[in-house]
Amino acid sequence: MSDYTNDATAVELTEVTKKYGYLQALKSVSLRIKCGEFVAFSGHNGAGKTTLLKIIATHISPSSGSLRIFGEDALKSETRRELRRRIGLVTHLSFLYDELSVRENLLFYARLFGASEEDFLGTAEFLGLQRWYNTPVKQLSHGLRKRAEIVRALIHDPDLILLDEPFSGLDTKTCDLLVSYFRSRAGKTLLISSHSLEWSEKICERRISLEKGRVVGENQF
Repeated sequence: MSDYTNDATAVELTEVTKKYGYLQALKSVSLRIKCGEFVAFSGHNGAGKTTLLKIIATHISPSSGSLRIFGEDALKSETRRELRRRIGLVTHLSFLYDELSVRENLLFYARLFGASEEDFLGTAEFLGLQRWYNTPVKQLSHGLRKRAEIVRALIHDPDLILLDEPFSGLDTKTCDLLVSYFRSRAGKTLLISSHSLEWSEKICERRISLEKGRVVGENQF
């Protein structure tokens, strides 16, 4: 997992609260994640896991509190763009275009980051996508589409990888493949949100438990 021997901080939240109208999704969340750590956020649906990942991804802003990523103030608009180039996010939402093939989708996102086909070919092959490389995304199974989403999210070789329910709806073979792949990402910082620990505990070294928007526990796997 972690290859780091120092205490460099990848993510630090201090008293972060997020409100949606009268609903308080996160309540005074404070946590620190070191560079190179693999951490799982656990909790039932509605615990605040997805909201927490979206804030760390800088996709939404907290209602109050502070967020620092790799030492930078992630709530400042002038730093967000650069930080986002260091973050890879996979959620339940698809960022792939149905009518385009797997290859066409990946080439599109590669160009956005100034990358080339060589930069993602190895990951695509590791995840067994070569057979479906020229297949339109709309024809892919749920598992194959999830693999393609992961390749998309990692095209720019991000330092911080965020995965929201990456194993949901996948068969055992695909889950095993993803576990093997993410275990090979030592040196990166990996955060997984999951209500089930069956698979994330095979990857992560630490668990942070959430309940009703609060951090209620933390332990090593």
